[in-house]
Amino acid sequence: MNLITTAEGFWALLLVLMTVIFGLEKKYPNSKVFKVIPGMLWLMLAVAACATLHVFDPNAEGVCNAQNLMYTTFLPMMLIMFMLTCDVRDLIKLGPRMILSFFCTTVGVLIGLTVAYLLLKNHLPAMGWGSVASVAGSWVGETINMRAVAAVFGVEGTDFAYAAVMDTVGFTIVLAVAMFIIPRQAKWNKFFKASTDGIDAIAVKINASMEAHPEVKEAPTMLDYAKLFAVALTGTAVINWVIPYLNFVSFLNATGWRVVLGSLLGIALGLTPLHWSKGATNVANVFLYLSLCVAMSYSDLSTCTDAPWFILLAIIAVAVLYVVWLLLCKLFKLDAFTASVGFMANFGGTSSAPAIAAAYNPNWIGFGILLGFFGDVVGTWICVAFGYFLQAL
Repeated sequence: MNLITTAEGFWALLLVLMTVIFGLEKKYPNSKVFKVIPGMLWLMLAVAACATLHVFDPNAEGVCNAQNLMYTTFLPMMLIMFMLTCDVRDLIKLGPRMILSFFCTTVGVLIGLTVAYLLLKNHLPAMGWGSVASVAGSWVGETINMRAVAAVFGVEGTDFAYAAVMDTVGFTIVLAVAMFIIPRQAKWNKFFKASTDGIDAIAVKINASMEAHPEVKEAPTMLDYAKLFAVALTGTAVINWVIPYLNFVSFLNATGWRVVLGSLLGIALGLTPLHWSKGATNVANVFLYLSLCVAMSYSDLSTCTDAPWFILLAIIAVAVLYVVWLLLCKLFKLDAFTASVGFMANFGGTSSAPAIAAAYNPNWIGFGILLGFFGDVVGTWICVAFGYFLQAL
């Protein structure tokens, strides 16, 4: 028996689950429950469990309307608010070696996933390529990019669950390796004949730019939230008005156009004073988690029979990735800091790259923030193209 059939009930369920799980994670941050499996994954598993147990009716008109609202309205709003927090002009300050470091990891991710997919594709379901393309979004950018790529290719339910599984396995491995490298940076730099000369000078420029607007660290007010929603909703309305005139491009459906236009509009707004809007990331994160919940609401855990193959795929992909990455680090003589932050900017984006940067030197945290934003900006485009490549394979 399906208990929930209305849009209001569906959204209430998702928000209650989000509140309870993230509330517990905040209250018990040192609990092994959340150290082994992060709150975001617990949230997705909880929604999938509700779908499996038929807590809501996926075919009910109200539930379908709620799910569709995610794609028509909340998805572009999320992208607009995320992207306006990044001023692409600041990315120039990173310098060529930091950008090079980022793309060394990106190349490794794409080669690793391609090799692993070719080895195991006969054991994967029909949409296996879509799951792999989706996780590439997270491994080149972060969760927002994974969700955007999945939306473009229609990766939902069980197929999206497989992407989440691969993401968790991969991130767990690479974070452990990143932490392993930190205390051994002197040996790394000696082996790779690398130098950190010049990093301090660039860090000063980056930090000066960030410290020029201390007001963004203040708590958002009601007016700040009203301004954010006004901008995001207006932009979404314009995007939805324009889309019917753009459907002549066969390889992008309406959702794909919303991802493209929402991202471009957000990047453009990031060049205006709206870049310094307070609360944008917090609000965008709410929509991101709701989007992940909607993706999992199509999932029936009893059908996830191919999970072991996707776990193996993730392990193979990461192994190949490290081989490619280390060869490129040797070729370009990348120091431990530059290599590690570029690596984690791919895998964890703005959530983990700053933490890794700070572990090397607190004055270098700006590198992690900006390089994480760089992954947000380019991750979706690279991995949508990669998805079409996998589909052709």
